[in-house]
Parts: sequence; structure tokens; C-alpha cells
Amino acid sequence: MKYLMLLLITPILIFSQITEDLSGNKPLVTKKLYTKGSFVFGSGSDEVFVATILMENGDKEDVHITPGGGTGAEAVIGYDLTQTISCEVAIGIANTGKTYNDGDYDFKFKKSFLRASILYKIPIGKKYTPYIGAGVLTNLSVKYDQEAPGYYDINIEYNNPIGFHLLGGAEFKNQQSPWFWFGELRVIMLGEYTIKNSDYFEGSELDNLNANGFQFSFGVGYFIN
Repeated sequence: MKYLMLLLITPILIFSQITEDLSGNKPLVTKKLYTKGSFVFGSGSDEVFVATILMENGDKEDVHITPGGGTGAEAVIGYDLTQTISCEVAIGIANTGKTYNDGDYDFKFKKSFLRASILYKIPIGKKYTPYIGAGVLTNLSVKYDQEAPGYYDINIEYNNPIGFHLLGGAEFKNQQSPWFWFGELRVIMLGEYTIKNSDYFEGSELDNLNANGFQFSFGVGYFIN
């Protein structure tokens, strides 16, 4: 609970100190509420080997997971405090792993995430607006599930790490429409996933997993007012 409170109040504390934009002038408050939805594609800093399986065609294949990566989706609510400063809170999921032989083999690393970000939008044009930002991030409901004949069935729950992220992206919009497109790249700095509960013996590569990585999101947004 204390991590979630920190996640939510950090942007407020920082925004309360913002009285001037980067040009040294008092920023114009625009008071624009917006929402965004996107697909998320991630790449972890480490790749973890979990098994070698026998495919239906007789070939063998090594199975890996990337705990810091994963694919999924994200929902965002944001607010333009000024013409250049915005804040966002987002929740999403990002899973990694594979299913083989019509579900006989299933290897899945699952997580949801919650982040709060501060954005500085660089005013260089009306249709194209690049931005940079940073914020705090935590992962929730972090689990690894494995079902594989000839191997242990594994169910591991990990503690929820809290860390930081850096981001850069761009918005593409038509001034006559409340809709806009955006793309964004994030650097994730979460440290490690440590085991909370497990029915699997300890002492393997699954004990402490690297939670750092990169995340790319691409989607559509809408200005509410």
C-alpha cells in the first residue's frame, strides 16, 4: 500500500514545485484531460532458460523467458498542466512466454504494472510534438507458471518491485480533432524480482530475476476536454 501511495503522490509533489517552464516564463495552464490506450512490446535485459522440450515434429527446442520484457496493453489517464508539462497515471499488463504442442507445454511469466509519469512536451510544431519524461513504476501480480510433461509443474509468485523509468516519444495529431496517435520508448529500472511464494525448490535461475528492460508502446489517445 505504501508503494502505491508513493506512486500516486510523487507527481503531485513535483508538480507543486513547478512555477516556470524551461524558457523561464510562467507556463500557461491548459487544463486538458486526456486518455490513451496502447499495445506494449518489451525486451528484458536478461533471457532466462527454463526447459528443453520435444516438439511434435521430433525436434528439440530451448525455451526462454525475458522477465523484464513481454507484450500486452496499457490504459492511461493524463492531464496537461501547462502547454509543456503533463502528468500521467497508467495501468497495464505485459506477459512473456510461449505455449507449445496445442497447450501440452505452457511457459508464462505474467505481470501487471502501474506507473506515474511526468512529461515535458517540446513545442516545435502543431501536428508533431516530441516529449521526454520520467517517473515511478511498480509491477503487480508477478507470477511464473509452467506446465510441461517431463518437468515440474511450477507456480511462483514474486514480490512487487518498485523503481523508476525514463521515456521519450512523440504525439501526432490534427488540431481539428480530439484524437491523436503516439509512440513511446521507456527504459525500465526495477532491479530484481524476488520470490514471495513458491511450490518449486529454490536454488535455480528462477529465484532472482532481472526486472530491468525496455518497453515500446504505440496507440491512440483522445482529449476529453
